[in-house]
Amino acid sequence: MKNYVLALLLVLAGCAGTGGAVDKTKMAEGYYMKGLSYLQDKNYELALVEFQRSINTDSKNKQSYYALGLVNDMQGKLKEAENFYKESIDIDSDFSEAHNAIGVVYFKQQKWKEALKSFRKALDNKLYTTPHIPYLNMGDLSMAQKDYERAAAAYLESKRYVNQDIAILKLGTALLEAGRVKEAIAELEEGTALNQKNAGMWYTLALARLKDGNKKAAIADFKKAADLAPGTEISLKANDYLKTLR
Repeated sequence: MKNYVLALLLVLAGCAGTGGAVDKTKMAEGYYMKGLSYLQDKNYELALVEFQRSINTDSKNKQSYYALGLVNDMQGKLKEAENFYKESIDIDSDFSEAHNAIGVVYFKQQKWKEALKSFRKALDNKLYTTPHIPYLNMGDLSMAQKDYERAAAAYLESKRYVNQDIAILKLGTALLEAGRVKEAIAELEEGTALNQKNAGMWYTLALARLKDGNKKAAIADFKKAADLAPGTEISLKANDYLKTLR
C-alpha cells in the first residue's frame, strides 16, 4: 500500500494526450500538466489550483478529477477524494486507475467489501496496463484481515504481472504467516537475489530461516539486514535477534 502513490503519479504522467481540436481541451491539458508538476514537487496547494482550472476549462477532463482525488487522498481528506474519483469514473466507467484509487480510500476506512469490489472493477478492464497494483492492494487488504492464504494468492498474481521486490517481500511475508515456511524461504531468496540491498527482505528471510530451524543462516541474514539499514527499526529488531541467538 505504501507505494501506490508513486505508481499513481506515474500513471498520471502518462495519461495526458497531445491535445484535441478544441482549444479548451488543450488549455485544460496544459493546466493539468502544470498541476502535475506541482504535485510531483509536493506543492499541493498550487497543484489543486491548476487541476481545478483544468476542470473549469474542460469538465470532461477525467485525469484532473482523478488528480484532485489523489491530492485530497494524500491530505487525508478521504470523502473529498472519493467524490473526485467518482467524478472521473462518471466520465469514463472503465477508468481503472480511479477504481483502484477509490478502493484504496475504502481500504483506509476499513470498508473491506467496497474496497475489494473497486479493486476487482479496476481489473475488469482488459486494457489496464498496471493490474499488478490492484493485486498488491488486494493482498494488503487480506493481510489486514489476517487471511494470509488469500493474501498470498493476490501477491502471487501481482508478481506474475511484474516481478518486483515489493511483491516478492509481501508474498514471502504472507506465506510465512500462513505457515508455508519452505515456500516463503524460496520466494525471499529470490527477492534477495533480485535486490540485495532490501533490508526488509533479508530480515524476513532471517525470520523464515529461524522458523525453519536454520539458526546459522538466520544469524547471517539478520546481520545483513542490520548492516543494510543502520538506525532503522529493521536494524534494531535484527540486532535484538542477534543478541538472543549468539
